[in-house]
Amino acid sequence: MTKKVEYGTMISEYLESKKHEPTLIFNNPYKSDKKSAIKLADNEIKWSERDNSLEIIINGTKINTSKKVTLNYNWGKSVDSVNFANNVRQIKLYESDSLIGFVLTNEPCTGLGCSVNYQLIYDLKTKSESYFGRFRTGFEFELYDFNQDSRIDFLSKTFYGRNEQMIDTTEFIMYSQTEKGNFQQFRTEGQNRFAFKHIYPQIYPERNKDSLREEFEENWIENININGR
Repeated sequence: MTKKVEYGTMISEYLESKKHEPTLIFNNPYKSDKKSAIKLADNEIKWSERDNSLEIIINGTKINTSKKVTLNYNWGKSVDSVNFANNVRQIKLYESDSLIGFVLTNEPCTGLGCSVNYQLIYDLKTKSESYFGRFRTGFEFELYDFNQDSRIDFLSKTFYGRNEQMIDTTEFIMYSQTEKGNFQQFRTEGQNRFAFKHIYPQIYPERNKDSLREEFEENWIENININGR
């Protein structure tokens, strides 16, 4: 008998095995203890809210979220303006790769805004910026090595909303760092896009969870669901 797979667990375990570990992590405290300047190794980082934007200064270089948009769709088929962010929630330093990762949020948040966050990848050598967005798909920042090709990878998440049957769909798309330091969708001569989808029902007391079907679709560089149903 084919073993039923818990796809959420399968995805988490797969990504954990491919994770690229950071050198240092800073988690910004909430409310009155919140910081606006830190030093990670030899890197001095400051940030402050500007008119409809967030300004970040890294080793004297200013970057600003004004007019910046996400490379990915974070909800449905639309990119998002990073202007919504006004707070740095987390910073990760990848020292050997000369990369800094940021999780940006809006605080204090209300309603749907509490489910939105952005990821900024900053290359210390080229000073390039790559922005991604998320909605209802977690607040973590991670880099990966999916190909073992000496290129750092990032996995975007797109939430496609909840249909009439209360089914959610999240799509994961692979991006890789270019020679210029920025990130682009990973492509090969034979394939323009590498992604996988997790399709899952919302569980609530009045619903028979045993009658609901969870699905997983992949168009990836290797088989993730190697023992699936």
